[in-house]
Amino acid sequence: MNPEKPVTFCVCHKTSFADLKAAKVTSLEDIANRFGCGTGCGSCKPYLVRLLETGETEFDVIESSYS
Repeated sequence: MNPEKPVTFCVCHKTSFADLKAAKVTSLEDIANRFGCGTGCGSCKPYLVRLLETGETEFDVIESSYS
């Protein structure tokens, strides 16, 4: 894992973004239906969107606007 890009998987469903990419996911709905990602706490959703948009599988932490 690249320490500069520490987010690499869905915590709730223990599924790596690399595995999702290899499975050729096509949408958030596809990911949710096939792997459950995005249906637990939801913190992976912004990363899933970026995965779908860019194909990247390792991300910098996105700071939440919630306090």
